Amino acid sequence: MQKFTDRINNSLLEKIISSFIVISGTKHIFVGIDSTGFKITHASQYYTERTELRRKYVKLSIGADVLQQIICTIKIRRAPPRHDNIDFKPIITRASNILPLSVVTADKGYDSEDYHLLVRDYLNAFSIIPARYERVPIWRPHGRYRKKMKRGYPKLLYNQRNKDETSVSVIKR
Repeated sequence: MQKFTDRINNSLLEKIISSFIVISGTKHIFVGIDSTGFKITHASQYYTERTELRRKYVKLSIGADVLQQIICTIKIRRAPPRHDNIDFKPIITRASNILPLSVVTADKGYDSEDYHLLVRDYLNAFSIIPARYERVPIWRPHGRYRKKMKRGYPKLLYNQRNKDETSVSVIKR
């Protein structure tokens, strides 16, 4: 697997992944976004804490069709731990290039009015990204879509995001 990923071109890998989605026969993609981190070193946790080595991580962000549990797009970057927000826009736009999007779900870490605008106004899909802070009153968040999320969102659609978490768990195992 490591030799394969070293030798293959990223654009070719994207075409292979997108062909699986087109072959599956779906007309719209129900995308769930999630990310996870991997350690680069094989050193034990005890050793890294004792020697105060700089912690290096590889960040994997995936956009998966949660109805069929097929990974649509991936973004891999080598960076210290930080927000996943910078990967949202590239993943969503690449997924929309494969097939039109119907629903986009993400966890509270991706809560931003810009992302709601991207999904709803430019890509003509429905976004379900819950508000980050539940105790903040409705009048406080900026933007009409964030206020809509504060008022409520369809829990059945949002719970489909759990399948995206399952995909990440399978990759980590």
